[in-house]
Amino acid sequence: MKCSLLSAAGFAGVSIAVAKDIYVASYAGPVLRLSFTGNVDGSYTLREVGSTLECGSNPGWLELNQATGTLFCMNEAYTIANAGSVASLSKESLSVLDNITTDYGPAQSTFYAPNRLGLAHYAGGSVSVLDTSDPSNVVELQSFHYFMDKPGPNSTLQDKPYAHGIVADPTGKFVVVLDRGADALRTYSVGWDDRLAELGAHFTEPGNGPRHGVFVKGVSKTFFYVLGELTNSLHGFEVLYEGDGTLGFKQFYNDSAYQTGFGDASGIALPSEIAVAEGGKHLVLSTRDDGRSLYQGEASDTIVSYSVDFETGGLLLIGLTASGGLWPRTFAISKDGTLFAVANQYSVPGRLIVFLRDPETGIIDDQQPLATWTTDITLPDGQSISHVLWNE
Repeated sequence: MKCSLLSAAGFAGVSIAVAKDIYVASYAGPVLRLSFTGNVDGSYTLREVGSTLECGSNPGWLELNQATGTLFCMNEAYTIANAGSVASLSKESLSVLDNITTDYGPAQSTFYAPNRLGLAHYAGGSVSVLDTSDPSNVVELQSFHYFMDKPGPNSTLQDKPYAHGIVADPTGKFVVVLDRGADALRTYSVGWDDRLAELGAHFTEPGNGPRHGVFVKGVSKTFFYVLGELTNSLHGFEVLYEGDGTLGFKQFYNDSAYQTGFGDASGIALPSEIAVAEGGKHLVLSTRDDGRSLYQGEASDTIVSYSVDFETGGLLLIGLTASGGLWPRTFAISKDGTLFAVANQYSVPGRLIVFLRDPETGIIDDQQPLATWTTDITLPDGQSISHVLWNE
C-alpha cells in the first residue's frame, strides 16, 4: 500500500458474501468461469469450473445479461488484421449460442436498453448496436463510423479515431462513446426501437485521449468522469440536458489520476479502468505502468479511490492502494462492495487477486488478499487477462 487516507481498522466488521462466480477473459484466447468460495478454516479459494476457446482469438470484454442467462464476449481480435466478433455464451456452461462478425476490434460494450448491446470498436473507429433478444441469433442493427481530418497531438496513438469506451447516462435516454483518437465524447440519443440517433461530439483538451467514463447522479446535478489515457488524467464534467434534446458537458475538474497535479506521470502511467460503487458514493480507477505502490515487497501498479460529493461533484482522495501486480487493465467490484477483483495483465504469470473492500469507507485491504488465481497462458507480447466480471 502506498497510502490510505482513511483508517482500515474497520475491516474486521466487513461481512463477505461468498460462493460467487467470476468470469475472466484473456487476450490469449480463453474465457473462464471461476468459483470464489469460503473454506472452513476461514480462507478463500478461486478455482476454475469452466472454460471455452470459442469466443475468438483475443477476448477483451465481457457483458452479462442475467435475464437471458447469457454471457456476451467481445473478441477484439487485435492479433488479426481487420477482424472482430461477438459470441453469446451460456453463463453456466460457457457453451456457444451464437458468434457473429462485427466491425473491427470491439473494445467495450454496454446494455443501454433491454436487448440492445452497444459496442465501441477500437480498431474500427466506430460504434455498433446489436439486438440480443434471441441469444442464439444475435443481429447487428446499426453501425456508425468516425473520421478525422488530421492526426491528433499524439500522432502514433491518435492517427485515426479509436472508440474505446461506451456508457449510458442515468436516464437511459443517452449514450456516450469515448473516442481516444479524436479526443471526443460522441453523444447519441436513444429513440425508436431503442436505436441510437447521432447528436454530435464534445471535444476534450487535445492529446487527452478519453478512454472510459462513468456517470454519477448527484442531488440536483449529474456528473460524468472521464479517464484521459494519454495524459494520466481524470476529468469531471457537469452533464447538461439541453432543451433541444442534446447532451452537453461543462468541465469542473481536471487533475492527474492521483490528484497530484495535472501532468503528473503523463506519458508514463496509463489509466485503464474506472467504476463507481455504492450508488456513486465512491469512484475507483486503475493505472498501468506506474510502479508507485508496493505489494508484498514487490513493485506494483496502483488503484485509486475517491469519494464523490453529490452536491458539487468534487472528489476527495481516500486511498492509493496496490493492484497486486503489473498492468491492472481491469477490475470488478461486487454489488455489495465488499470484494474487489483486479486482473494484473502483465504479471508473470498473469494474476487475478480478490481483495477485501470496505463499502462504508471505500478502502481496499491490498496487503492481505482473500484469494489469488494465476495463468501461464499468454501471448508472445505478454498480454494475458483482459477483463473480469462478477456473476451478479
